Amino acid sequence: MLAALFGTAPAFADQRQDFLDGKTSSCPGCDLSAIDLSGLTLVEPDLQNADLSSTSLFGLDLSGANFSGANLSSAEFSLTNLDRADLSNTQLEYAVFFRANLTNIDFSGAKGTKVSFRRAVISGGSFDGAEMTFSDFQQARIAGISATDADFSGSNFRAVKMQRIDFSNSSLAGADLTRTNLDNAKLTDADFAKADLYGAEMVGADLTGANFSHARLLTANLRDALTVGTNFDFALMPDGQTGKPAQ
Repeated sequence: MLAALFGTAPAFADQRQDFLDGKTSSCPGCDLSAIDLSGLTLVEPDLQNADLSSTSLFGLDLSGANFSGANLSSAEFSLTNLDRADLSNTQLEYAVFFRANLTNIDFSGAKGTKVSFRRAVISGGSFDGAEMTFSDFQQARIAGISATDADFSGSNFRAVKMQRIDFSNSSLAGADLTRTNLDNAKLTDADFAKADLYGAEMVGADLTGANFSHARLLTANLRDALTVGTNFDFALMPDGQTGKPAQ
């Protein structure tokens, strides 16, 4: 038994070296932190539970990759193709996805703060149960996303046009949604407390049970929005009036 146990360490080290030498695209659980991997050619790599903190994967084609459970804190994914990639339950603090292709991606259960998604294409994926607080989504193209039971509090969505988005039961408290387009979005039971929605478009959005207390909605467009049970207490409403608490 002892021989078998001691024999696992060299085998694990050999797998890591084979990965770095480009002989394999599989290295689950490996320590690949603070390494520049941008020169590798990887085919649907299996890196689940690996440590890729502060690692550069700049510009790689990582379509179909499995990063589930990995530590991706401060990792560099700018200009990377992550189509169909699994980033569920990852650690993403300060990770950068600038202009990355994030179509059909799975961020469910991922946790990070100050993650950068600037100018990324985010389409057809899941952020369900994710925590992306104080993150930057400016100039991102977002469509067909399920982001239920998630936390985007303090994040920046300024002037982002979102299509077919579901933020049900999620927190966007204190978020910057200035001039953001949320037409026909599903926002049921979402928390927008103290969020800035100045000039936001929410035509036909479902705001049932949502909380907009102390939010700024000045000049926002709520035409045909569903507002059953919506909380506008002390919010600055589109007409400049202050929302009064329900009696």
